[in-house]
Amino acid sequence: MTGSVLVAADWVVIAGYLGLVLAIGIFFARRGSSNTGGYFLAGRSLPWWVAGTSIVATTFSSDTPLQVVSLVRQGGIGENWWWWSMAAGHAAGVFLFAPLWRRSSLLTDVEFIAARYEGRSARVLRVVEGLWQGLLVNGVVLASVTIGMATIARVMLGIPEDAVIGVAGFRIDAATGLVAALSIATLGYSMLSGLYGVAWSDVPQFLLAMVGSVILAFAVVADLGGLDAMMERLEATPWSPEHATDLAPSTADGAAMATAIAFFTLNWWSRVPGHGALAQRLLATRSPRDGALALAWFTIAHYVLRPWPWIIVALASIVLVPTTLDPVDGTWVASISDKDAFPWMIRNHLGPGLRGLLVVAMLGAFMSTVDTHVNLSSAYLLNDVLRPVRRLLRREGEPRPGSGDAGGAGEVWKARALALPVLVLVLLVASGFDDIIKLYKYLGVIAAGTAPVLILRWYWWRTTAWSEIAAMGTSLVVGNLLVRFGPLAVPAEGADDLFGPRLLAVTIASAAVWIPATILSRPASDGRLVRFLSTVQPGGPGWRAFARRVGEPDPRGILEPILWAGIGTCGIWMAIVGIGWLLLGRPTQGLLMVLGAGALGVPTIRAAARLGSR
Repeated sequence: MTGSVLVAADWVVIAGYLGLVLAIGIFFARRGSSNTGGYFLAGRSLPWWVAGTSIVATTFSSDTPLQVVSLVRQGGIGENWWWWSMAAGHAAGVFLFAPLWRRSSLLTDVEFIAARYEGRSARVLRVVEGLWQGLLVNGVVLASVTIGMATIARVMLGIPEDAVIGVAGFRIDAATGLVAALSIATLGYSMLSGLYGVAWSDVPQFLLAMVGSVILAFAVVADLGGLDAMMERLEATPWSPEHATDLAPSTADGAAMATAIAFFTLNWWSRVPGHGALAQRLLATRSPRDGALALAWFTIAHYVLRPWPWIIVALASIVLVPTTLDPVDGTWVASISDKDAFPWMIRNHLGPGLRGLLVVAMLGAFMSTVDTHVNLSSAYLLNDVLRPVRRLLRREGEPRPGSGDAGGAGEVWKARALALPVLVLVLLVASGFDDIIKLYKYLGVIAAGTAPVLILRWYWWRTTAWSEIAAMGTSLVVGNLLVRFGPLAVPAEGADDLFGPRLLAVTIASAAVWIPATILSRPASDGRLVRFLSTVQPGGPGWRAFARRVGEPDPRGILEPILWAGIGTCGIWMAIVGIGWLLLGRPTQGLLMVLGAGALGVPTIRAAARLGSR
């Protein structure tokens, strides 16, 4: 498979898209350059539908369809419950955290540490967390999407897998180098306008990505003679994964059962409060109501609408990708790797023009993630690392949350300059890692123990900076040990059925450390806690005793939001299964399930708008 399959019509489509994105960046350049509030948070002016679509576009990158297709090819549709289960966390976030983020008036989610805690431990935690999020976490996300886009570029342009180029003494994969150059171009337009351009360009990027994915799904199904014919050929294919079309997660043995249980009990906790790009979009909305509706729209689009075209393409690829029997060990071997299957389907099942549209769709998905995470990394490094260190050296006190919005044009230029070390880190990580799914599961394990603290710090007055430090440190150490050594180590080959037990072990080990650390450490002063309580208004029983002690009104209850979060979660999961049944030959059950999901979803969204406005 050598040589580019793109023709003149494809390049015209690609050039037109790049021109559109550049025009959006130029249009918003003045607004985004005026101050740091405009550059990082679009002046807190985003309507819910723009903010929500921007979150979806950011989480839909060039690596995302590659992940989904790989999961289905390796273990069937049920493998997607690894991330479908996280819908519970986002549904809870709609009611319990989205309005709180907007009321907090923070510039970044890491700044929460300064609003909630005080003292030297809080300052150290904020700087460490700023470096962790700004360089490592965002660097890994950017590296993963670079790997995904490099895979697409290599297959579509016919770049040999062993082709390398030299850059400043480093030798990197040629496709990765090409995508790195594209990242620099993306950085150019995002630096012009900040989050204004990033968020508004995400809207056409998401629409193009979805349209392209649907077109590809229709094309491959048509090539197979329809969905029914595809299902028949899939069942007759000897190398098809066992239970390829089952919608339930695997429970074949004890380890698989433990992992399936962990999906629905542990895996989603870290999604509840929101962080990173999601929190940034919520902070950038016009009101708490817009924040709640933005997260609700994201949850529907992300879990229900977006993945099914890729799943159909994945099932079709099992039949269509040439596969041979290895005579030595008797196993079936595909002519391409699982991660190459999605671009291979684009290359071999679309004609001129449509191939260009799919490349634009993946290019848009890639660019929307790059511009977001570069902007976000700059925000962390400026607001949560450089500014606190500078105040510490000058012996200045902590400013009120949100005061960083007013940083002038000089601060904006500092933020733009801070994007460069992030890109260097991306190149280093991307050149040495090629398994995206393992990368994200690794991050999930080493951060699993922090999830309970990240929830409780909003709803329990007694949580301290030492709680977070203990949880983060323990989770990092124990998680790294477990993935490398002992009976829970990640297997070198084959399916990883021990993800759930690792999550549980890290969570328990971290709790054994952070709970005593909380009890033994001193909470923030009454003044700091009263300011947080009155500004953010978290509510719940965890603040009641404190509020009564300092003479504040009793916080409002959180039972109603929790009940609506549960109803919303059921609606999302019912919609996922219902659409699956509609597509896979069970129309009656699928229609009933989708109607049931709608009956739960409509009042849930209305409740989100009402509670967000309260």
